[in-house]
Amino acid sequence: MRKVEFSLRDRLVLIPVDLIRLIPYMLAAAIVMYFVGGWISSLATITTVLAGTVLFPILLPWIPTHNFSTKGFLLGLLAALPFSLAAFFRHPDWSWYHRLGQVLEFLLAMPAVTAFIALNFTGSTTFTSRSGVKREMFAYIPVMAWTFGTGILLAIVLIFVH
Repeated sequence: MRKVEFSLRDRLVLIPVDLIRLIPYMLAAAIVMYFVGGWISSLATITTVLAGTVLFPILLPWIPTHNFSTKGFLLGLLAALPFSLAAFFRHPDWSWYHRLGQVLEFLLAMPAVTAFIALNFTGSTTFTSRSGVKREMFAYIPVMAWTFGTGILLAIVLIFVH
């Protein structure tokens, strides 16, 4: 039986396709997040999309889980760590619950978006099946929606608490 390869070169070809498709949405979201949360939130939005479209295909074989969604969650969590630490240490005069809330909003919203973008990548690989993709979508899209929704709701609540 022949073994199908999915080399780095094959994965790099797919990056411009996803990136061109997501650039308008990324820029619109980054502009909205700039007015809502400042330049750090805007940069977090751009980082989240770039992690899902550029870093995920490059690092796909080395991210240590089986499902694309959990790989995306892990990559999104790594992308969110600098922003959550910056949010925690940026305003030492704020109350602990406000700083913790900002940390949680980054740690909840960013991995969910990266995981969703990573889940869109499943159709272009050689080692996924239609039934496996359907099973993963039904299992993880609700989790992505709940974590993203919770992060956004927390961000809205923190606007009014501050």
